[in-house]
Amino acid sequence: MSREGGKLLWVDLTAGEISESRLEDEARRKFLGGSGLAAHLFFASKGYEADPLSPANPLLFLNGPLSGTNLPGCSRLAVCARSPLTGIWGESSMGGSLARQLRGSGYEGIFFTGASKRPVYLLLTERGGELRDASRLWGMGTFQAEEAVKAEVGDRRTAVACIGPAGEHLVKYASVVSNRGNLAARCGMGAVMGSKMLKAVAVRGDLGHRPADPGAYEAVRRKALENIRRSAFAEGLQLFGTAGGVDLSSAICDLPVKNWREPRWIQGMESLSGVNMADTILVARRSCYACPIACKRVVEIREGKYSMPQGPGPEYECVGSLGFMLKVGDLEAVARANALCNDYGMDVISTGGTLAYAVEAFREGLIDESITGGMVLDWGRPDLLIELIPRIARREGFGDELAEGSRHLSANYGGEDYAIQVKGLECPMHDPRALWSMALGYATSIRGGCHNRDTNLGLEMGMDSLEEIGFPATLPQRGEGKAQMTVHSQAIGAVCDSAVICLFAWKGAGSSLSMLRDMLNAVTGYGLDLEDLMETGNRIWYLKRALCNLCGTTREDDRVPRRIIEPHPDGEAQFLLGALNPLLRSTNRLLGRIENERVLRLLKEFNRRFTLRHTFRIVSLAGKILPAARASARAARASRSGEPGGGRVEFDPMLEEFYRLRGLDERGFPEAAVLERYGLEEIAKVLHAGSGAEARPSP
Repeated sequence: MSREGGKLLWVDLTAGEISESRLEDEARRKFLGGSGLAAHLFFASKGYEADPLSPANPLLFLNGPLSGTNLPGCSRLAVCARSPLTGIWGESSMGGSLARQLRGSGYEGIFFTGASKRPVYLLLTERGGELRDASRLWGMGTFQAEEAVKAEVGDRRTAVACIGPAGEHLVKYASVVSNRGNLAARCGMGAVMGSKMLKAVAVRGDLGHRPADPGAYEAVRRKALENIRRSAFAEGLQLFGTAGGVDLSSAICDLPVKNWREPRWIQGMESLSGVNMADTILVARRSCYACPIACKRVVEIREGKYSMPQGPGPEYECVGSLGFMLKVGDLEAVARANALCNDYGMDVISTGGTLAYAVEAFREGLIDESITGGMVLDWGRPDLLIELIPRIARREGFGDELAEGSRHLSANYGGEDYAIQVKGLECPMHDPRALWSMALGYATSIRGGCHNRDTNLGLEMGMDSLEEIGFPATLPQRGEGKAQMTVHSQAIGAVCDSAVICLFAWKGAGSSLSMLRDMLNAVTGYGLDLEDLMETGNRIWYLKRALCNLCGTTREDDRVPRRIIEPHPDGEAQFLLGALNPLLRSTNRLLGRIENERVLRLLKEFNRRFTLRHTFRIVSLAGKILPAARASARAARASRSGEPGGGRVEFDPMLEEFYRLRGLDERGFPEAAVLERYGLEEIAKVLHAGSGAEARPSP
């Protein structure tokens, strides 16, 4: 990693001018890269003053120090701007090969300003950047547009990130898509590209990468690969993709059903699981650059009304949002809907959450056929799902309103309880009633309802640990320790998002802070210790929190919908993870310590053939046998009668403790002294001068 600073490409789309500069090493040390450095550049350019869909909103594509190296999981880069969906700081990340090609071009990132008068795309190579006409690409889906750009460039190795009709029509949750199945999906970065008439970013480069310490680099790479080879979690991802988690999440009532009304849907679990996908429509697995896990699914539906050629298969979040949330249990329909969202360029989580709101609002009489254009909305309607996705992408009829997201709809028609969003961002498919820290994570995430800007999910499920920094594990359905855990996990998440590294691959490699430190030191030569790592993560978190405050957020925005912290309206939950958490931790440690290769192979074969295929049954059986699980079930039943525990999350005490630990004032702003402690004096001056009080335009 160059000590004199990496190159940043500046693209003024209004003037059609391109220049470059070098990033100062001091800024890279303080904010690493990725979304952390992007936030620093966003603040310096006063992006918080810009309307999200105006030419003044900066759009950044940025690598981190690990991005594009051949360390496992380091294929990601950040895409950041002010979000048109939430109106606050927006960030997303994507895998594939774009980060590798960007590193090979010699640039660390691209900073877009302004807006073109006609459709364009950027071609970036080792020789610099060039804006090209994209008029003939406008209107194309992302699949076709990517192929057209590669054909025009004349090099199949070119990585292309583009938008589809959803981005062109400024759908508030439009995504940026690369290689069909790699998406910067959340926060509407595709709409920001559309507002700038920027159809695509194409990058190609062959420049090599030399780490600061090649010996240390190879050592940490070998260690990460060996840990992944031994990991049951990584093996599950390889065999069944992220949708392999459907069984466990269903068993512990973590996967929301029917717009978060029901705790469990066994029929849907059996149909939509990663196991069933592998046994029916899966035809291949795909990997991001230099990742040995290959969790991406390639599916094909050869016949029937949902037939589709080989294309991207649904991930866990898609199965949850387009399947469970709408009670659509047809795997082929969900796979087809997923491919449509990818081709049109739309975030599946926000798509599913918005449609679930609309269905419930229709059934409750808040909206009717005069509003929907004659459509009758209901649960379990796969054909309706397939019909509405194109309408949203093109803003046709009722699709024009759906394109604004669930917060907008509930403000217009009522039913705020049906719009499961935080700060305008629809919540992902993990239920806080099963994992209490998710409520706190959603409420205080810097981009709105999000499960991967921190590591709470892995900590609650026994996949991650904070033992390296001396923090003990907490119980999934207890408030004690959750605030401090969330503070720590947000700092770690901020480092991962700035490094940039895939959380799945990092978990597969053991989710070790020491390994993350060693990776960063080998590449940069910074000589960080664990304390430095946590300080850097906290600095980045506070910077982003302050940016959101400058965009208008206060304590009043740190709320979650009542529905997801109170007992389910329909059905009865059984929260079993408290009993199984120690078992999951022990299993992960056991596989990591076995030295006999024959024993390891036998255990992995057993895991492959039995455990991973029958997770739901195993967990359910354990729930009937283990005393702690039975106690959790009794607590859940008691909570439905109004008694504490189980399905009712003690949210407010956790939030108040979080404010105290974070040093947030009565408005929810980081105190000036806290910002100054982390070297954020400039943002402290701006924030506490009162300039952020009325900064947020309506998204």
